[in-house]
Amino acid sequence: ELMKKQGTFLSPTLIAGHQIVQYGEGKMTDFSYQKMCKHVDAFYKHVGKAIRSGVKLALGTDAGTFKNTLENSAKELTELTKAGATNYQALRAAGLGSAELLHIDQDYGSLEVGKYADFLVLKNNPLRDVSSVEQSDKLVYQHGQRKY
Repeated sequence: ELMKKQGTFLSPTLIAGHQIVQYGEGKMTDFSYQKMCKHVDAFYKHVGKAIRSGVKLALGTDAGTFKNTLENSAKELTELTKAGATNYQALRAAGLGSAELLHIDQDYGSLEVGKYADFLVLKNNPLRDVSSVEQSDKLVYQHGQRKY
């Protein structure tokens, strides 16, 4: 409630814990692995509670942590939906929510006249299936120019 009242953004980086639980057994200390396994469900539950209460969301990354490369950032959207975000809320966190957090939303974060056109071209609609952003051969545009 305090986060919502103060306009504090939540950037939970759920993927970091997910990767530890998914791939960490025998690859990290048993203490660290067991600790994450014990608490990851509660973490998702509390993030979901914050989302449902209307706390602002931004997409973050703990890229560089165990089995969590920058390329995995798109998976954070799926994890946000597992915690309780709608596909729209997860996508908004990755775009306009992050731009608002960084105070650059006047130039970035949404496709509007006068803003930089940074966007993806995907085969499937991420509003129907947010994991569509994980598409490996997506087209990436930065400032309206195709980069990949």
